[in-house]
Amino acid sequence: MLFNVFNIKTHNRAYDGDMGKVTVTLYMEEEDKEALQLLADAEERSLSQMAVLIVKRAIKKAQDEGKIPPTQGKGK
Repeated sequence: MLFNVFNIKTHNRAYDGDMGKVTVTLYMEEEDKEALQLLADAEERSLSQMAVLIVKRAIKKAQDEGKIPPTQGKGK
């Protein structure tokens, strides 16, 4: 089983009053990373942008289903 280290690096946006972004490291199998890259390419997004979009959709769905509480403030 081969794993790929996939880093999501973002920048601090403290200048506009929003919470700063953080770096998240994911360990995933190579074929999953390749599939994510294909999806990102199809939607003309970067790998990082696609991963963030998928995570945000999952968070929203969990909030809508009452699995987790709604996000407070602008960080939605």
